[in-house]
Parts: sequence; C-alpha cells; structure tokens
Amino acid sequence: MSPSMPKTMKAAVIDKFGGPEVLHAAVIPVPRPNANEILIRVDTAGVGVWDPWLREGGATAGGFPVVLGSDGSGTVAACGVKARRIKVGDRVYGFAYENPKGGFYAEYAAIPEDNVATIPAGVPLDEAGALAVSALTALPGLDKLGIKPGSALMIVGASGGVGHVALQLAKRMGARVLAVAAGKDGMELVKHLNADAVVDGQKDDVAKAAGEFAPEGLDGVLACANSKKLASAMKRIRKGGLIAYPNGVDPEPEGPAGVKVYAYDGLPSPAAFDRLEGLISRGPFHVEISRTYKLEEAAQAHRDILKHHIGKLALKI
Repeated sequence: MSPSMPKTMKAAVIDKFGGPEVLHAAVIPVPRPNANEILIRVDTAGVGVWDPWLREGGATAGGFPVVLGSDGSGTVAACGVKARRIKVGDRVYGFAYENPKGGFYAEYAAIPEDNVATIPAGVPLDEAGALAVSALTALPGLDKLGIKPGSALMIVGASGGVGHVALQLAKRMGARVLAVAAGKDGMELVKHLNADAVVDGQKDDVAKAAGEFAPEGLDGVLACANSKKLASAMKRIRKGGLIAYPNGVDPEPEGPAGVKVYAYDGLPSPAAFDRLEGLISRGPFHVEISRTYKLEEAAQAHRDILKHHIGKLALKI
C-alpha cells in the first residue's frame, strides 16, 4: 500500500457474540489487501436482516475483533498486484459476507476482487452501498424461476431489502409482477417501482389478489419473506410452476402438488456482477434506504433492523 495510507481506521466491531450492545466503535488496523484483493475507502455500508444472526454467533471467518457489514460501496484506495478488473479511484460496490478480513462497517475494507464491481451507471454511491447482497440474492432466484416476458410472478416481501430490488429486476426481464408488500409505506414503495398489482400481505386477502392477477395460475413465486397465512396464496401457482426462496426465509414456503420449491444462496462472481450491470443500466434504478446511521450508531441500527421498515438500513461511514 501507499506510504500515505493510514495505518489505523475507525470501525464498528464486536469482541464477542451477543446482542446489539456488543457492537461498538473502535480504532483498529487498516486491512492490507493481498494480491487478489481490493482495498475500498468505504462510503456507505448496508445493514442487512442477516447481520444480527452474524453478530449473535454466525460470523465464523477470522477472529475477534470482527467487523460486520456484508455489502457496501466506496472508492478504491489500493489494488493487489493481481487485480485486473478494478483500478484505484473506481467507484465500486461489493459483497463481503463473512469476509475473513472484515466487512464494510469500517472506514476501509479489503475485499476479493471477484466480490467487487464498478457501480452501474445511474446508481448513486450511497444507494450502491446497500445493493450488492440484495441484488445478488434476487438475481439467482429469478433465474431459478425462469422468468420470461409475460411471466406472471408474485414477489412476497416486495418492499423489503431483497424484494424491492427483485421487483425492479423482474420488470426488466419482462415479468408481470404482483407485489406482496407490508404496510402503507411498503405499498407506496412497490407502486412507485411500477409493480403491476400490489397487495398488503399483513391485511389483505393475498390468495384472492393472486387469483385476480393470474386467473390461470401464477407462473412462479419469489418468496423473500413468508408467513403461515400466505399458504393459501402459494396454492395459486399453476401446475408446473415454481417457488424460489433464499435460504433463511422462515417458515420455508411450501407449494401444492406439481410445483417445485427451490432454496438457494446468492453468491458474488464477475459474471453475476456483469449481468446485474446489464439489467440495472437499462433505466432508472432505485435502492431504498429508509434510514441512515452514523458508524457509532451501528448498535441502534441492529435494534431497528428487526422492526418494520422498507428497503434497507445503512451506515454512512
């Protein structure tokens, strides 16, 4: 690294597993990128619904102190000698789930180059900080469903972090989307994102809405969230249709006879980032950040992430 680079940085860390109170600000060494890594001067870090699980004991990579933060954005400060796609000064976003050198809750993050991409045109730097994990989780689910122009798709949890990104990608793929959102603010968000039909999953009859939206049956469901009362809506899928959901959705969705159910994980790769670039760059794209926190407020962000909110929460570094 350049001699002018700082040797220490401020970060939100955990020194042990536990509740939100274990998250605190500290000064720690700036990670040194190896030959295949990119050092990012972090601008914004996304706060995901999976982060509390990591804080409570799911974070296994590396030792304490642990820096969480599965996705984020910033400017490239240094590149390893084998890095080829990314250069110093690029505005990038990345995926750092269980990264051994720590995540994005810090002023700097060293991330494998394959987990980083330049920010798609039209996406602001701060919004990009909450994009990578949501987009890379949404995309393989839509691929599992085999989305084609005219496909009748229901997205459950469409106003959440993954769901509102999936809605925009599905529309770019040509799908007709019934968005199952939560609350008045969630309904307003999915309408703004041009869902073909919307329903409040907490108050409305989702099965009835699905029947009216696709009288011959839904072609597929992307379940970014689920609840037992949605079981009747899942039966509105036609025979041969599909349900896909990211691992971690609870309860796990179940479909009627003749409907396959797929669980999957979202993973970063240069090919996946390139595909996202192509889809996102087709027109206006929005990452909803409903609230932003200071780095020192990371514990509060973890308290709030499990409460009702739309889109994502984020730390402004």
